Amino acid sequence: MKKPLLTAITSVVALLALESTAYASTYAVQPGDTLWKIAQHHGVPLGTLLRSNPSIHNPNFIWVGEKIQIPTPSTSSTHTSTSQQYAAEVAALVNQERVHAGLKPLSVDGKLCSLAMQKAADMYQHHYFSHTSPTYGSPFDMMQKEGISFTYAGENIAEGQTTPQQVMNDWMNSPGHRANILNAHYDTIGVAYDHGIWVQEFVGHGQ
Repeated sequence: MKKPLLTAITSVVALLALESTAYASTYAVQPGDTLWKIAQHHGVPLGTLLRSNPSIHNPNFIWVGEKIQIPTPSTSSTHTSTSQQYAAEVAALVNQERVHAGLKPLSVDGKLCSLAMQKAADMYQHHYFSHTSPTYGSPFDMMQKEGISFTYAGENIAEGQTTPQQVMNDWMNSPGHRANILNAHYDTIGVAYDHGIWVQEFVGHGQ
């Protein structure tokens, strides 16, 4: 069953308001490591890495020497392929709607996509549906912690839709979500799909 859609209000900077997994190895955290860097280095989706290490309650805090379970690529390849395909399709559909409305298409940013996946995985792992994460705080807090600069920012989330077209239809039929998708201030997007959870992160860098 689909849950209600939620949209984060556009914010100006000044107003900042378990799956069964086989493991290939155990990795010891090194100085300067982040979970995102570890996931990238081992070719594992961040969401899968988080679910494989449920003892990590706050991914922003890992310490040198901490043991991280690295899942085998084969255990996550199918899920990764679907997630990446769905995310790419949603981004393409967003730009299709923007061009149709006479707006510039958005650039897809890898770091913003990683943040979107971080949020989707957190929602799945901790069983909540909200813009405010018990782990990370607001989407604007997450962006600042990840060093993502913005003048304008917003977030769309949804749960239960089974295809990119379905979730886009639902978002476009919701005034708040549609406003984010067609916001002329935005220039960059990150999209993620994880276990039925859809996340769009938007940022703009103009005046």
